[in-house]
Amino acid sequence: MEHLSITFPEDLRQALDLEAKRERTKRSTLIQKAVRVYLRLKRRNALVHLLREGYQEMAGEGEQIARDFKHLDNESLKYAD
Repeated sequence: MEHLSITFPEDLRQALDLEAKRERTKRSTLIQKAVRVYLRLKRRNALVHLLREGYQEMAGEGEQIARDFKHLDNESLKYAD
């Protein structure tokens, strides 16, 4: 473990102390949990962003393929009946 010195506004420190007391834990333990959650959320949001970009790109590719083959679809429909 490494010791860090950090500062908090008074109201945030009081809320931290109250929550630590409720959870029957130390301030540092609660701060560690909070930082872990924050970092997980940041990684999750980054992944969601990448997935959204990928899905949008794939949708665009699908639309392009549909446009490229539209004439073949139309031709095929002539013989469907």
